[in-house]
Amino acid sequence: MSTRFRPLLAAVCLLFAACLLVAAPASAQQQPTVAQAASAKLDAARAKLTVVEKMLAGQDISDTALQSLRNDLDPVTQSAQDTLSELQPRLDEIKTRLDQLGPKPAAGAPPEAAAVAGERDEQQKRFNDIDEQVKRARLLLVETEQVGNSIVNRRRATFRQALFQLSSSILSPSLWISAVSELPRDAQAARSVIGDWLDNAMTQLRGANGWFMALMVAAIALGYAIAKIVANRILSRKPTIKEPSRLAKALAAIWVAMVTAVVPIVAMMLLIEAARAFSIVTPRTEPVAQVIFEAVRRIAITAGVVRGLLAPNNGDWRLLDLTDETVERLARLAIAVAFIVSGLKVIEAFNDLVAANVRVSVLLRAVVSVMVAVLMIRALYGVAPPPDPADDCFGPPIVPQRDWYAIWRVCAWAVIVIILGASLIGYIALATFFVDQLIWVTFVGAAAFLLHIIADDGLAGAFQPQAAVGRAIMNSIGLKGDGLLQLSVVLRGLVSVILWIVAALLVLAPWGIESDDMLGSVRAAFFGFQVGDLTISLATVFSALLLFILGFLITRAVQNWLEGSLLPHTHLDLGLRASIRTSVGYAGVLLSLGIAFAHVGLGLEKLAIVAGALSIGIGFGLQSVVNNFVSGLILLWERAVRVGDWIVVGDEQGYVRRINVRSTEIETFDRATMIVPNSNMVSGVVKNWVRSDRVGRIKIPVVVTMAADPDQVRNVLLEAVKGQEMVLKTPAPNVVFASMENVLKFELICFVSDVEKSAKVRSDLNFSILRCLRDAKIEMNAPAPAPVVVKLSN
Repeated sequence: MSTRFRPLLAAVCLLFAACLLVAAPASAQQQPTVAQAASAKLDAARAKLTVVEKMLAGQDISDTALQSLRNDLDPVTQSAQDTLSELQPRLDEIKTRLDQLGPKPAAGAPPEAAAVAGERDEQQKRFNDIDEQVKRARLLLVETEQVGNSIVNRRRATFRQALFQLSSSILSPSLWISAVSELPRDAQAARSVIGDWLDNAMTQLRGANGWFMALMVAAIALGYAIAKIVANRILSRKPTIKEPSRLAKALAAIWVAMVTAVVPIVAMMLLIEAARAFSIVTPRTEPVAQVIFEAVRRIAITAGVVRGLLAPNNGDWRLLDLTDETVERLARLAIAVAFIVSGLKVIEAFNDLVAANVRVSVLLRAVVSVMVAVLMIRALYGVAPPPDPADDCFGPPIVPQRDWYAIWRVCAWAVIVIILGASLIGYIALATFFVDQLIWVTFVGAAAFLLHIIADDGLAGAFQPQAAVGRAIMNSIGLKGDGLLQLSVVLRGLVSVILWIVAALLVLAPWGIESDDMLGSVRAAFFGFQVGDLTISLATVFSALLLFILGFLITRAVQNWLEGSLLPHTHLDLGLRASIRTSVGYAGVLLSLGIAFAHVGLGLEKLAIVAGALSIGIGFGLQSVVNNFVSGLILLWERAVRVGDWIVVGDEQGYVRRINVRSTEIETFDRATMIVPNSNMVSGVVKNWVRSDRVGRIKIPVVVTMAADPDQVRNVLLEAVKGQEMVLKTPAPNVVFASMENVLKFELICFVSDVEKSAKVRSDLNFSILRCLRDAKIEMNAPAPAPVVVKLSN
């Protein structure tokens, strides 16, 4: 580089560095703080909430608009919850710093350092800024919840108003007269609309379009016929299988229902799309086309459910325990109701198109509701055959399980009564609603029933030890057969609960009870709710529970390491090892509880209420439990009784096997386990054979006749002891001349190094003493006294 450019380059570098130095503070000043960013986020959420409140202030709001407003509240709630989750930990951190700095010095107290005062002011400013946004977020959550409750209440009120709107009864002559009088005008309007539609269709189908449309319709019809033939051939219900499993029946039912329903639905969808492509379906007739498609879909799904669940032509593959006659009745009822309701929906859509009189629609709904009720009565009447009089001699019938069919029959008759009563009184909307719900509940119940069987039996089969999934789990996790079956039961129960909860939500959805409304409180509880100055959330509780479990597992690992690795290499006795292991377990559990409580936010200063409640409980019902717990700690620390000791409690004796929280386990010599409360061990009398050492004393009484020489007896007894290796030399064995009455009584006293071997040593000594006494010709028993005969005169 030329030297003449070097000054210029240096000047440019200096200018660039100066710009960076100037821009750095400016960018730092422009970067918003945490409180400012949270404030902007809350302002945006507040603006959305304000829009919802303004729209909610209107009087005439449809249910669809209310649902849209309810959905608009979800981002507001999420923003407030995110802000709280972000700011609350920072607020707690700053509060901890302020607590460490302490309050300002009182008036008259020595002044504190300027650095401390400045730091306190800075931390207090940050605390105030963040606390302000935290309060705003909590307020926003409360307002959002209130607005959401208001929307839910308005939706329910709108639903009740529409459902219980009183109109004319089906028996009202005015309703029939009004509907019949409007028929000519409605018929003229219908002819006009149909004529316009036909003219438009003929115009659109002129020339090549008509041939193309005809070819498409023919292709759809041919495809429908081929699909039906193929579907019937690949149905999985093989007649050769006479006793299929419940899982096979459910899978076959699902497949049959899908094949039966999908083919006509796809064919109708293609036909409507073809009509739209050739502009045969105009924007004016689009609602009618959509309703026709929904009608075909309803009928197809009904036929699929009937063929899949009821299996009219194949009783071996039928899931429900119903006769062929009952199945035929129910199948005819389902198909007829589907056709009638679908026809009503199509006619109503056409009436809306031609602007028919409302009285006509009301009359049609009433007639359809009564027809459905009559069909249900005809189908249900005779489903349960009358009892055979010949069976009366056998007494009342014994039902092995709950008769669910009887319950469903009662529910069906209740629906019939409601539909007929509402139609007769004039609540036509209520009757129509129950007819629609009858179809919807049937669909949901059939699907849930089939999925429940598939999930339950499928998991039960997959988790068998001989199945592939079961073997993989057993090999990877190490579960045994019983553990695998228990895991299967838990998973099956969990899946069943989730499945039926979803089914219940689907059934309750048309009643205005939606999952968003029911799960709102659950979501709020999961993300946090306020209790005083403490924020508790299910997520925090769950994580605290995980921390406790982790601490408990670590404690168990440390205990196992102490018991299996460290303590065996020490010179500590077995009882002290057990005390150390148990004490470490108690300390680990208490430490884990402290960590879990601290994670939730329950410090020691916040447990005063809990401690007070516990004190009341201890005073009433927990006194004995706490007494036993404290006694167990005393046993561990005092070590008057240790694990492995031979103790005597009352009339029982045995070895201490374990000192638990509440009781002590003692294994008797008969291999029985005796449970003794710890308080009895502390306050009662306990004999410990091995408290200080394991040396034991043996005392054997020996009785000989008065003719025996005491010195000879002593020498014989001492000679008998000499052959016993387990008898200690020091202290030396001794013979005590206990008494002399009719016989001479001696006691042989000796000591053994291990008191647990005293029984064997005593037995060996008895054998040796008896042998030595017989060798010395010393008699052990005195001769029996001669009988005394007393004669009484007269």
